[in-house]
Order: sequence, then structure tokens, then C-alpha cells
Amino acid sequence: MATIESLIPESTPEATQPGKVQYWFACFFAIGWTAVVGASLFHEFGAREFPCPLCVVQRMFMLLAALGAAYIIRTALLRGSVTGRHYMTGWGLALIALMGGSFASWRQTALHILPGAKGYGGEVFGLHLYVWALILFQVSVVVVGIALATAHTTAEHGVPATEPGLLRTAGLFALWLLGAVIVVSMAAVFLEEGFHWFLPDAPKRYRFFSDIGILG
Repeated sequence: MATIESLIPESTPEATQPGKVQYWFACFFAIGWTAVVGASLFHEFGAREFPCPLCVVQRMFMLLAALGAAYIIRTALLRGSVTGRHYMTGWGLALIALMGGSFASWRQTALHILPGAKGYGGEVFGLHLYVWALILFQVSVVVVGIALATAHTTAEHGVPATEPGLLRTAGLFALWLLGAVIVVSMAAVFLEEGFHWFLPDAPKRYRFFSDIGILG
């Protein structure tokens, strides 16, 4: 079965500005969604505001969207260019994740849309976090659609990310940051869920510590 490594060309295509633009956008996209999840983790640990099951699902889709861009970044780091097939795979994965995240955030918004409903969790600039998630998901759907529509103009254009330099540094930073946030997110969910199959609708503590007898 063919892998990215087996598809590395013998000679790297000449670097062009369009190829760099798509690469930079992939880095920005991956770092952006990783930062959103990182901010939600910071809010969880700092404000002691535990995410509900729908919040966790939205984080999962955010990270999955970032992984779509990460696939494109890794391809460029290994090949020095990105084919149309790789663009379609990466942005297609991101688009599926964005649609799933849009549904999850819409669902949570709809649960608290009636007049007088307090909503779940705190607010940022007058909107709950899941409403901001819905907005970001929808904006990203449009942006990724544009990236897919223009991918044929940048496919096979050289991206000088195989050699040391700013492009490679940015790509590696995006991948390592994403990996670190995924690990922290998995640990946070495990601590919150403990040895149980399901999260409560409104978590109040990290049940793992209760399960092992550290906290009552």
C-alpha cells in the first residue's frame, strides 16, 4: 500500500508563491483550531468549568479538523510539494470534521435557545462558548471550501519545507503543538470521566479522583 513516504519525488518541484500560500494557510488552520481547544482547556482548568459531553464532542471535531490540515503539512514536510490528492484528503477530512462540529454546537445551542434559558457555562463577549464554536465551525466550512476550490492551482507546486527554514519550523511547530493538545485533551477527558462509560450532563468534578478514593 502506498504511503506518503513512498510518494516522495526524486526531484522537488520548484518553489512557487501559490504553493507557499496553501501551506501557510494549512499551518494557520491547524494552529488556530489547536489554540481554540487549548483556550478551552485553559478555561476548564482555570475557571474550574467542566465540559459537558457535547463540549467534549466539539473539541474532538476541532482537533479532527486540525488533523486534516496537519496531513497537508506533513505531506509538504516530507515531499516538498503537495498533490491534489493530498489536498483533497486533508481538506476533505477537515470539512467532515467541521460539519460534525457544526451539528454538535448547533445541538447544544438549540438546547438553551428558549427565552430565559441560562445556558451552560460562562460567556465570552456575551456569547457562550458553544455559540462561538458554532460561528467558528461555520466560518471555517466556507474557508475550507474556498481552499478546496483553489487547490488545483497550487497542487504540485513546490513548498520548500523539507530543508531547515521558516516554513519547516512553522510546520513542525503546528504538528507538535497539535500533538501536545491532543494528549492533554485525552487526559482531561479521562480524568473527568473516570472509570465510567458516560459523562454526566453537567459534570462537577474529575470523577477519576473520586473513583480511586482521593476525593470524596
